[in-house]
Amino acid sequence: MSNYVELYMDQGANFNTTIQINNENNNTPQNLSGLVVTSQMRKSFLSQNVTAHFVCTPEGNTGVITMTLDSANTSNIEPGTYFFDMKVYNTNAVTTSRLIEGIIFVTPSITH
Repeated sequence: MSNYVELYMDQGANFNTTIQINNENNNTPQNLSGLVVTSQMRKSFLSQNVTAHFVCTPEGNTGVITMTLDSANTSNIEPGTYFFDMKVYNTNAVTTSRLIEGIIFVTPSITH
């Protein structure tokens, strides 16, 4: 089962956050070496349109994933509430797992 997270994104600014993934059985950092991590956000669970694709960078055996989106992309996102999740693909074992899911609150930009 995935963990629930709430994030905040400033419209028109670089978005950057880190997520710590630990093993459920002993709470030690999960080894993410060799895994492919993807994440998308959408306006609703049923939306066919992807609002954004995040760049997700796993940092080896530290269990840390850096999730980013540049200002050019966040500028095009309307303020409001969005849903996202993050999945990890293990190409060796041919498995897919959802690590986290949650809500992203996009706050409006005043300066243009």
